[in-house]
Amino acid sequence: MGIAFTMPPVIQQEPPTGVRCAVRFPLQLSARVIALGVEYQAFTENISASGVLFRMQQELPVDVPIDFLIEVPATVLSGQSTAAVHCLGRVVRSYYKAPSAYVAAVIDEYRFQ
Repeated sequence: MGIAFTMPPVIQQEPPTGVRCAVRFPLQLSARVIALGVEYQAFTENISASGVLFRMQQELPVDVPIDFLIEVPATVLSGQSTAAVHCLGRVVRSYYKAPSAYVAAVIDEYRFQ
């Protein structure tokens, strides 16, 4: 008499153009991104321990430093209060796929608020 385990399905992402090592979680969360002195509204498409993919109205240049705040609602945290993660990073990839722009960034520093 043994125990059977089943593996969850693998979520396919866009074909990689660079090396990606971290597991990505498909979370759509509201975010504010500041780059080159301009604030943008964005939504996360997926997030990992080392990076994030944003859906935005505009592409950002690669290697530009960014400051971003991701809002985490209580429903995601299984709790009664919301949280926010303030991050510093830089753009590593940016492309347009109608009707939105997508900006991938590495997370260099983060702090929970």
